[in-house]
Amino acid sequence: MGNNNEVNFFRVTASLYDLDQRNITKDDIPFYLEYASKLHGSILELACGTGRVTIPLADEGYNIWGIDLSKEMLDQLKVKMENLQEEVKQRIHITQADMTNFELDRAFSLIIIPFRSFQSLTSEEQQKACLHTVHRHLSEDGHFIINVFKPYAQLDKSWIQPEALDWETVDSVTCNKVRRTHIRREIDLENQIIYPELIYYVTNQDGVEKKIVEPLALKYYYEEQMRNLL
Repeated sequence: MGNNNEVNFFRVTASLYDLDQRNITKDDIPFYLEYASKLHGSILELACGTGRVTIPLADEGYNIWGIDLSKEMLDQLKVKMENLQEEVKQRIHITQADMTNFELDRAFSLIIIPFRSFQSLTSEEQQKACLHTVHRHLSEDGHFIINVFKPYAQLDKSWIQPEALDWETVDSVTCNKVRRTHIRREIDLENQIIYPELIYYVTNQDGVEKKIVEPLALKYYYEEQMRNLL
């Protein structure tokens, strides 16, 4: 993640992140694999998290550098790397750093920011710093792919919605039952920032339930604004 505050870090819920097995967490991977196949050279993924995209790319033979600000998310990636074949593991290089300001002393043919992570940068200063840093690390003929969600209409206060279920499952490691919901808590129309919360209800084998709230702050863009920013 990219913000230097207490939202968008997934500090407490990093171990629960990969329990989300909805199609939305998988559908973009073939796109990145296909795009990588058209280019030659190394890949840089910003906000790589637990390796949702990182590992499939490395598994297909690509050398990939991953950056994330959340130590907890990277710790989950390191655990997953322990179970990879050695040759795949050697292709993955991870660094804890802020995607608005880092230096890797190399250029990349492909730089990606998947799954709306760029939107965790809620200030114009952060956004421009990130793009400047990306440009500095991009090879002369390199490609940059950024994923953001596109509002289908002008957002207003009707975006705010009560708690709704996302998914529920059983954690195969802990055998805990996990249910995740979300609330659309608030929207800042002037600065175009939405404030959803992800809520995890974790029930252990003794039936004791724990509630964990993960607050988010995400900048949203309309198409013309995104084009102007880039």
